[in-house]
Amino acid sequence: SAPTRTIRKALLDFLPRKLTDALLDHLAPPKRLRGLGEWSDAEIMGLSDTLHGLALHPSGTEGYRTAEVTLGGLQTSELSSKTMESHKVPGLYFIGEVVDVTGHLGGYNFQWAWSSGVAAGEVA
Repeated sequence: SAPTRTIRKALLDFLPRKLTDALLDHLAPPKRLRGLGEWSDAEIMGLSDTLHGLALHPSGTEGYRTAEVTLGGLQTSELSSKTMESHKVPGLYFIGEVVDVTGHLGGYNFQWAWSSGVAAGEVA
């Protein structure tokens, strides 16, 4: 039941395990095993504010050798296929990996970024 569920278990619904554990080790180590019912509204809001304001900085990259396209983003049905302009907000354009387009590994995501950029750029 929700009152006995730990904050760790709740965060695991939204965040990867390693990130959840690192955040809780840093932000709330003594509270991580308490049930949600034992957290005050102020404690939950404080943790929420801290998580929302948290800045994460990548420590490095593995380079292009392991680079892969990501999934998700704005649905292509939300955009003009000729100009990349938003159907909902005229004058707003989306290109590259912001848009939900995927392909095989091997540079296709780069090609999509360049091609969609050209399509949007030709409008101006």
